[in-house]
Amino acid sequence: MARRVFLHVGTAKSGTSFLQDLWWRHRDELRGRGLLLPGVRRDHFAAAAVVKGMSGVVETLVDRERDAWRRLVEEARHWPGDVLLTNEHFADSPAEAARAALDDLAGAADEVHVVVTARDLGRVLPSAWQQRVKMGARQAYRRFLATVRRDEDDQKFWRYQDVPAILELWSSGLPDERAHLVVVPPPGAPREELWLRTASVLGVDVSGLDTEADRPNASLGLVEAELLRRINERLPRSERSPELTRHVKGTFVPEALVGSAARESFVLPARHHGWVHERSAAIVADLRASSYDVVGDLDDLLPAPLRDGRTPDDATDEELLAAARTVLLRLGSDSEPASLEEAVGLIADDLLGRVSPVAPDRAESQPPSEAPEGGSGTALGRVLRRLTEQR
Repeated sequence: MARRVFLHVGTAKSGTSFLQDLWWRHRDELRGRGLLLPGVRRDHFAAAAVVKGMSGVVETLVDRERDAWRRLVEEARHWPGDVLLTNEHFADSPAEAARAALDDLAGAADEVHVVVTARDLGRVLPSAWQQRVKMGARQAYRRFLATVRRDEDDQKFWRYQDVPAILELWSSGLPDERAHLVVVPPPGAPREELWLRTASVLGVDVSGLDTEADRPNASLGLVEAELLRRINERLPRSERSPELTRHVKGTFVPEALVGSAARESFVLPARHHGWVHERSAAIVADLRASSYDVVGDLDDLLPAPLRDGRTPDDATDEELLAAARTVLLRLGSDSEPASLEEAVGLIADDLLGRVSPVAPDRAESQPPSEAPEGGSGTALGRVLRRLTEQR
């Protein structure tokens, strides 16, 4: 039986990649200091997909991955110290699935704790749009901001960023002191501050562990981000396979796209600053009225003062064409496109040519495993069956 299990559920774009890279990089050292990360990194993603009922993702998992949640819970149950599970996809799980997951964890540890990391919306919004573009989104930055502002039905942003709602969802049945909110420090703070804040919640000594992550999350400037969005528009939706997305994020972006244009970060446009500040202030007021354990200053969740700057919508065709030509050179092409449209088409064709038309059957490429047991016997399994039956 574990002493304590900590479930880190996000939020997205709140330093989660930075933290997860460090947790997994130092996994052996942390284990020696009493904190276990069970399974492997992908198990945590697979477990989150199963918990929240991501049917499209679950269908692509092999049997062992579909059984990830049960395996992680079992490993936690047999560890005498503290345990950490982490993936931001847990954040927007259905309420019934969240309760069932907490029940499963309660059977594996003396104490269950939930950890939420949060960052100010003024920085989250540009970062969230960029991440979506890396995943294949075609939506222009201005349109993305407008849909978030209106909270349109197909807009998932708030499901991952409504911090009070996420804390309420995942603290059901827990004492407030076991629901932890870690505030991402403001720009200019020491790089390791978020790492140290989360370590204080986990109660683990991280002294002597470096904070240089193995897998830096490549950030795009406004011209590069807009160029990728234009490329996405040229990629047929029918060809958008998981393999293509993995190639774009893991190879094309860091090796061909990053640095193809002058590095210029983009800002929250002035016309959106008012409602973002208003929404942020409401979130902070809600959190101040709660009794959750807060690490950091809630005022750091308020957006920074308005600053001048451009957005991806301001990128010119000349800038985009120059960046596209650089990308083509890096891809080994000797083409000399005369227009942006031609250049974007050449890059899109190159991307499609580097991946299989149909994503490979991962089940055939990995050794067979036993059929999952957790899908039927646990409380979570019963929830998942009901979710499946409702689809």
